Amino acid sequence: MQAQYDGDQQQSYRNAGRVLGRSALVTIAFLSVMIALVISGFVYISHQEAKVEEVRQTTRTLRVARQAVMETGAAVADLMIRHDSEPNLLKYAQTLSRLNTFADDSFPETALRGSDEVPTPAILTALKAGWADVVSAIAAKQPEIAQSLYGARGIERNTTILTRAILADLTRREALEASFNRNIERATSVVLGLQVLTGAFCILAFVGASRSSARDARARDLAVANANASREQVSRLFGMTEMLQSALDHSDANAVLRATAAELIPDLGGALYVFNNSRDRLALSTTWGREDLEALPDAIGLQQCWALKRGKPHTNRPGSHHLCCEHHIVGDHVLEIPMIARGEILGLLQLYCSGAAAGPRLEAAASVGAALADAMSLALSNIALRDKLRSQALRDPLTGLYNRRYMEDALERVVRLAERERTEVSVIMIDLDHFKRLNDQYGHAKGDAVLRDSAAAIINQLRETDIACRYGGEELIVVLPNCGLDMAAAKAERIRASIEALSEPTGAQVSASLGVACVPTTSTSGRDLLANSDAALYRAKQEGRNRVVRAPSQKKGARAEQSGAASSLAAE
Repeated sequence: MQAQYDGDQQQSYRNAGRVLGRSALVTIAFLSVMIALVISGFVYISHQEAKVEEVRQTTRTLRVARQAVMETGAAVADLMIRHDSEPNLLKYAQTLSRLNTFADDSFPETALRGSDEVPTPAILTALKAGWADVVSAIAAKQPEIAQSLYGARGIERNTTILTRAILADLTRREALEASFNRNIERATSVVLGLQVLTGAFCILAFVGASRSSARDARARDLAVANANASREQVSRLFGMTEMLQSALDHSDANAVLRATAAELIPDLGGALYVFNNSRDRLALSTTWGREDLEALPDAIGLQQCWALKRGKPHTNRPGSHHLCCEHHIVGDHVLEIPMIARGEILGLLQLYCSGAAAGPRLEAAASVGAALADAMSLALSNIALRDKLRSQALRDPLTGLYNRRYMEDALERVVRLAERERTEVSVIMIDLDHFKRLNDQYGHAKGDAVLRDSAAAIINQLRETDIACRYGGEELIVVLPNCGLDMAAAKAERIRASIEALSEPTGAQVSASLGVACVPTTSTSGRDLLANSDAALYRAKQEGRNRVVRAPSQKKGARAEQSGAASSLAAE
């Protein structure tokens, strides 16, 4: 955009004659210098913002590390206070485990002990050793020795030295962050001032040139119009970036992209491709400005596109002597821009142009296309990050299945929908047999592996609409929308066989007991589904394990049997 504006301005001054030639050169030189200064300002601001983010991240890590040190010290002190009762080492183990997740470079390099500077890792190592000795003495019911070790090892002093060192480093980093923010504010003011000065200079130059001739006035008006168009484009791009920050999903981001592209480059069509879930190809996400949508491929392979291979923009031009992508549509000029954020390719932006002067028109829109691609790259990256965080909040970290909170909400939704549509909902409650014995015999690592493999075996037997969750411990649960009792029981049997088949590859005897319940056949609500499937699971355990048991139908006195099963569970 800026290059086109400079070219038009230079042409207008050349046509005005040699009298204005020197003024044109001065104006171009001034604008070039101001633009370079503005770009340098933006680069400097971005650099300072990166430093601010780095300092903030380090500060957050230091705060969490300091809290972990204080909590571990408090846990040890609490054990010393409660030495008369049976010591509970769980809190100490948890806080120490959290502290051990921090590397040595997470802490300040040195700390002041008196007037001497002591390496912080040495203090932390001594502190952990002291804690271990004190806790060992407490576990051995030797409170006097623990108290003596607490003072002899200087645990309280080392804790104070370490936390003060961290606090001092936090104070220093906060001051550093404030300094960077002040630099950003000053640089922003300077950039804004340069922009205002540039606009004022342009206006003065155009006013002065207008007195020379009417022809020069027309050229000046054209230059002002181009400058205003450039500023309008920048303003719209900033507006697009701001709107994209509020986009919750790909649909929102696509709507913002289509609206902005239609305003900035109305004579060009476009398409956006993003990675599918398996990240083995790019799927068509949205299009604009094209009537022949059938001509666009639904997906693009990673090896079919030169822009993706090179990680740089690539233009496909008609003609056999031009290098074109395999997916290229013959007859169109297409500019393909890979969308990259944080060093990762997230998608592909395509701009289509046909007709007269298609190549130059597409080349003139390249800068706008690059800006659109950059803005969409950040938006797609933010959406992916939010989806990842949302998934982490809803899924069990060990098995990858949904957690219990999500299951309860989803079950209520599914049951309500089934009641409205008069369909069936089934639940399969799954419990791995003798899981505690497996953990005791083979270790918790083997138990975790069995849980993960069992979760994978369950997922392989489910539809996309089914919901698999970890209910707690070795108990798993599957919600089956639009599924009757017979179909659910058959699926439960396949799940049981899949879990039993894990015995050979895992080298341990693995089996599961399963209880099946259904609305409305055996239950009337989501709560009844859980209770009845749990009661059926209990009967499967009583009948010898490694089997599937259905909850009884309501027409056969199911409520009495459920009550009896619940009483047996409570008695046990």
